[in-house]
Amino acid sequence: MTSLVRAHDLILCLTPFGEADAALAASACAAGAFGVLDLGTGDRRSREELSRLRRAVPGRFGVRVTGRCALDPTDLAGGPDTVILAPDAPWPVNRLGSAHRVLAEVTDSVRARQAVRDGAHGLIARGAEAGGRVGELSTFVLLQQLLADEELDGVPVWACGGVGPHTAAAAVAGGAAGVVLDSQLALLAESSLPESVRAALRSLDGSETVVLGGHRVLRRRGPGTPTPPTDDPETVASLLGARDLRTQLLPVGQDGFLAARFADRWADVRGVVSAVSAAIQALADAAPADGADLVTGSASAEGAGL
Repeated sequence: MTSLVRAHDLILCLTPFGEADAALAASACAAGAFGVLDLGTGDRRSREELSRLRRAVPGRFGVRVTGRCALDPTDLAGGPDTVILAPDAPWPVNRLGSAHRVLAEVTDSVRARQAVRDGAHGLIARGAEAGGRVGELSTFVLLQQLLADEELDGVPVWACGGVGPHTAAAAVAGGAAGVVLDSQLALLAESSLPESVRAALRSLDGSETVVLGGHRVLRRRGPGTPTPPTDDPETVASLLGARDLRTQLLPVGQDGFLAARFADRWADVRGVVSAVSAAIQALADAAPADGADLVTGSASAEGAGL
């Protein structure tokens, strides 16, 4: 297994909305970030995208696994070096820890402690602003709790949800190992999302989401819109996706409006990685020795100051 935190781990670029997109993940790696391929349902398309990414970026990339994924850990032979486990992922950490760096997505301190006890090498603080499975705490409140938890001392934590250049810089200055970008990448030049999804994202302002069964999704109404029970997480999770908005629930967060902001300002993955890296470096150069008070951002604040 490789070392826990490396230079390009400062920015983890996760393919958005549970969709496998090898071109986007490979572009992130080429730009100096760490590309992560969401394996989605583990269907044939996901397998093909994983094979493409293996050829493009041998070894130095990650994958994300959710409860919808039909693949087995043995399907990862030959790469990647990092596996991100969603809160409902069926793969046990002890089957992965010797061959891969394992990062666990968590929504509260209780789950974080359990993940580390199980052998996770790092944590991703998935805040309420994010899409998909979320908890009640905002990204930066959750991040502060995890960083202050003595039981988690020394465990690297990445911030996910509501992240733009300014909040990324604040998170790292406050002690985070780095940040996760996902929906922010959805409208960039390398993204292969369907035009129907891209059109929906262009009109967002951050107020169009709702939490169903513990998952934040795009709120839609009208004929053909899925209407799962609001208290059934498994049913909601089974409907997540970005291939057909008529039958699926788009797992976009309150930070979904950042997709259009990022595309308009930086156009492609390299531009985004450069901008976020520069913001982190600029604040690091100017920050006091104790940067804990800098972790105060949110999706709405990022939108105002992007």
